[in-house]
Amino acid sequence: MKTYTSVIFWMRTIACLSIVLIHSITTTFSKMDFVGHGTTIRVIQLLLMFSTPLFVFISEFLLAKNYHVQTKPGFFKNKLIYLGIPYIFINIGISIFYFESKTFEQFIQHFADTMFHGGAVTYFIVIIFQFYILHIFFAKYIIKWKPIPVIIGAVIFATLYWAFRQFAPQSENPILGLFWEREGWMLFLGWISYFLLGFYSGIYYETLMANIKKYTWHIIIGAVVATSILIGNYLLGISTWVESKRFDIPFYVTMIILLFFLFSSYIKYVPKFVLFISNYSFCIYLIHYFFVHDLGLLRADSSLRNIAFNFIITVTVSICLAYVLNLFKFGKFVVGGIGHIKYDKVYESYRHGKMD
Repeated sequence: MKTYTSVIFWMRTIACLSIVLIHSITTTFSKMDFVGHGTTIRVIQLLLMFSTPLFVFISEFLLAKNYHVQTKPGFFKNKLIYLGIPYIFINIGISIFYFESKTFEQFIQHFADTMFHGGAVTYFIVIIFQFYILHIFFAKYIIKWKPIPVIIGAVIFATLYWAFRQFAPQSENPILGLFWEREGWMLFLGWISYFLLGFYSGIYYETLMANIKKYTWHIIIGAVVATSILIGNYLLGISTWVESKRFDIPFYVTMIILLFFLFSSYIKYVPKFVLFISNYSFCIYLIHYFFVHDLGLLRADSSLRNIAFNFIITVTVSICLAYVLNLFKFGKFVVGGIGHIKYDKVYESYRHGKMD
């Protein structure tokens, strides 16, 4: 019987839905000219900024857990096909429909921005490919290091990287200056803590899960501290950016990931809804951007209702479009593939205690 890692289903689902909710909030505030006035909602949005880091973490976690330091022959080619081709098609679509290119020259400019300059939500795929390259070339060396000091060091490095981009003046050098632009957040440097945490938690997954309950209160307290720092920096005006490229995000995301593992050590059951969204998560991530910004307002006087309306419609339409296109062989290359993990298999694994 196949062993399923239940925490991954929860991670994918919550990260995916959180991303749609983040953009639903942004859209609602923009259309209502409400930005800066809904502090509570903006803080909630800020707390959801673990979403994209969680997606890139999952990619390395699964790679390390399934293959350890060696990847199977053709692994990178397979990823180029099933991640790279949708990356191109979605960026073409965003360039045409989201940026509304009027001329071919505008299309080329927008397409170049989305492909190479992080101009769209698809940039996370570029980071995932960097993780794959790092794993292929450096996993055999990294595995020799002690995990905890390396992870702590990586969190500190990532924190300093994002802080440098935010607080240091941008270099006038045209090359160095790119570190302050979108190119700077596409580099693996700011995401290295998620790579290393994913690597070591995947390699030593059994050991992690066998011992994590011993550190229940350490993780909970750490998560509370990280959350307090994040909210405090925002409310005090130290960093008012509501995005995942903040200097206080690496520590926060690390604690959120540990909370997921801690939760999984107590609860391994995966509800049907969670598995369903997990199977569609990649498609939802890629497709939702075409709809979330174009929906009108449900009520001109209620931001919460507009957010809920935008969120529900966007998720529903994204799932329906992904389902229809994946009925055709080319569909998975346009909007990403749908997972085919069946609830009955997962539940059977859960009942027989075969689920991680």
